[in-house]
Amino acid sequence: MTPNSHTRRPRAPRGALLLFSALLLLAPALRAQLPPAERAAAMEEALAHVRAERYTPALEIFRRLVEANPRDLEARNWVARLESWKGRYAVAEELYNGVLRDAPGDLEAELGLVDVLGWQGRHDEALERLDRLAEQHPGNFDVLLRRARVLRWAHRRRESMDAYEEVLAREPENREARDALEALRAETLYKLETGYFAEEFNFAGATHGSFVELAYHDLDRVWLLGRFQYQNKFAQNNTRATLGGTYRFFTRTWARGEVSLAPPGDTVIANQDYTVEVVQGLHPRFNVGGGYRFLNFRAADVHVVTALADWSPRPDLHFYFRYTPARTTFEPAGASVWNHGGWVRLVWDAHRKVSPYFLFAVGSEDFAGVSAEQLGRFAAQTYGAGAEVRVTSRQGFRAGYSYQNRTQGRREQGVGLSYFVRF
Repeated sequence: MTPNSHTRRPRAPRGALLLFSALLLLAPALRAQLPPAERAAAMEEALAHVRAERYTPALEIFRRLVEANPRDLEARNWVARLESWKGRYAVAEELYNGVLRDAPGDLEAELGLVDVLGWQGRHDEALERLDRLAEQHPGNFDVLLRRARVLRWAHRRRESMDAYEEVLAREPENREARDALEALRAETLYKLETGYFAEEFNFAGATHGSFVELAYHDLDRVWLLGRFQYQNKFAQNNTRATLGGTYRFFTRTWARGEVSLAPPGDTVIANQDYTVEVVQGLHPRFNVGGGYRFLNFRAADVHVVTALADWSPRPDLHFYFRYTPARTTFEPAGASVWNHGGWVRLVWDAHRKVSPYFLFAVGSEDFAGVSAEQLGRFAAQTYGAGAEVRVTSRQGFRAGYSYQNRTQGRREQGVGLSYFVRF
């Protein structure tokens, strides 16, 4: 016998030690797991909240399930999914990646991550993942449908149509594919619009005018615009021609330029009107930007600086905010004055055929010596409402009404009506 060998503990078998260590690691999770019946009831309650679009209480239940069992992948995927539906894309992306670290290849997490990437405008990353998923899950319907969807978001029209047609070949009654194909086939490069407008003042003669406008959009990056307008205002006949364009750089950066010219003899409207604007998308539903506009009248120059924000809290609800301080310099005296104004516009896609809008604007301006209006300095509030009505996918009408209340008891109201056709 070796010294003190009689005092040594018997050595446990190596396999038993490994099993014991594994049980120690699993013990907290095993102790915390809910009984199957209790988990099933919690899942049903959470899913009922989801169906009713009550995402906050549903999220709380799914989080409790994850706390009870961190290996509950279904609950973890639901937490990530609801975070993404609430617009917290960075949080959802990390949660999905966490699931994939613990369960590589989990299809629900992969598809959820594709959705999050697509909603952020990261279309190339989403398509790369979809290509890998198509190889790993050949013929999977959810993969195919998401590929069609992301291709459409990426403005790859022909490829998106082919993918949606493949979806319909597999599932002829799929509503998303049918609606998407109808919309894609209805997309056209050109839009021709013509309209009439009128303004009535309680302190001057009425205004009447008409316009014709041709727009081009390549369905991806380029927008072009040409417009000719005629109006009779304050006993003057005015004409104006406009050319403009917008170009999308990268994924969500837009630059716009526009030029409007009128005959030098016109005194009511600007003889020259130049606009430049840059808009940056910070989120698929939120854009910010700025711009500069220069207007040359016979007796004055006006410099307008624009700060803007566009926000869509829901896919069918859009807010447009503009702040437009302006500096007016009068000739030949060279005197200058700052004016301030701004407006907010709400557009609601209430129905696939009708989109009403509401407008509110405020401002203070000084046009003394600028035009035939000779209004001096005034402040005004403007209220407006109207709608676009799409009779078919290719033609429709726009109508609008505005009312302006100015200082000194002066009032103005205007109406406009136009018809457009896409081809």
